[in-house]
Amino acid sequence: MIVAEQKPLKDIQRMLKGKKKVLTVGCGTCVSVCFAGGKKESSAMAATLRTAAAAEGQELEVEEVTVQRQCVQEFVAPLEENIEEYDAVLSMACGVGVQTLAEKYMDTPILPGLDTNFMGQPTEPGIWEERCVGCGNCVLEYTGGLCPITRCPKQLQNGPCGGSEGGMCEVDPSIPCIWSKIWTILDRQGIADSLMDIQPPKDWSTSRGGSMRRVVVGDDLRQQAAREAGERATTVKVAPPQSPMKPAVTSQAPSEAVELDDTWHRACSLADLPEGKLNRVSVAGIDVIVTNLGDCIRAFPPTCPHLAEPLVDSGLLKDGLLTCTKHLWQWDLRSGEMKGAAERPVALYEAMVNGDDVMVKVEQEITYDYDEEDDFDEDDFFGAD
Repeated sequence: MIVAEQKPLKDIQRMLKGKKKVLTVGCGTCVSVCFAGGKKESSAMAATLRTAAAAEGQELEVEEVTVQRQCVQEFVAPLEENIEEYDAVLSMACGVGVQTLAEKYMDTPILPGLDTNFMGQPTEPGIWEERCVGCGNCVLEYTGGLCPITRCPKQLQNGPCGGSEGGMCEVDPSIPCIWSKIWTILDRQGIADSLMDIQPPKDWSTSRGGSMRRVVVGDDLRQQAAREAGERATTVKVAPPQSPMKPAVTSQAPSEAVELDDTWHRACSLADLPEGKLNRVSVAGIDVIVTNLGDCIRAFPPTCPHLAEPLVDSGLLKDGLLTCTKHLWQWDLRSGEMKGAAERPVALYEAMVNGDDVMVKVEQEITYDYDEEDDFDEDDFFGAD
């Protein structure tokens, strides 16, 4: 995950000098986990800025909002409705999120509220350590899964230096010598003798330098190596979803009203369902996502069948292909086929257009059974008792 920390308040106040109305935008992913820029932190920053301005006799109106991911343009698109009202936007995301906003909303100053530090992991509650520099040429194959490029201050690739003592680093005695840990892991696996092979100089051509790096995936959101392997790149045919999918008329030509039984319920008007959008509505007291694909209407439960991820937040819909961006599970809503990394089908309610109304057939709520190993516990994540 990307680890960041908040800029000093005085630096943020300097950036906002002369501004009268500011929007703080939190990010609900990486920087939320490291307590730097999530919903709570964004709200706290807004309150702090208001209080500090009032204490200095200044006029400053600060509002706050949090999106699921600032690094994806689709997730920041809703800000477009009123972003012009603000003198500036304070992004509480990593540098990628700041740049996403800056490129999308070029008429409004986008300012960074955080300093982006590194890619890392939590080692203790409230402590994150760097684990990857993104060099583009991973050496973890022969180092027991531990990175000497990141974790050895000298970036040695053929064993430790002569200064480590007692398994601790010569440069910083407060941290373990990573090469000592690498040896321990490979020795336990019975392959420590592989360290006797001399590794060539590191190929830094794939690392940061000269030009912006780019990774290009195919239309099916898979990288070339995965497509060539073929194992997960093949579309999986599945049985029909729990509820049959009945084609609906196009949104441009509402059908004439017909009489329906009491299992059909009005979800919304067709005019309120723009093509290609995911709309979460309550149908007979049950949360349902309805979407207009242009040639048909689809309705389905509001969560991903993988880890109960809210699809309104993490779902992307393009040309009838629904993608849960959390783990790239995909479904063709027209055919019902699983695509991408999907291992379970998305269940569908029957849906149709009746006159000017979008109707959904709800006899009972559709729910998914989640495997116990899929359950996520924040206490476990942070190592709490």
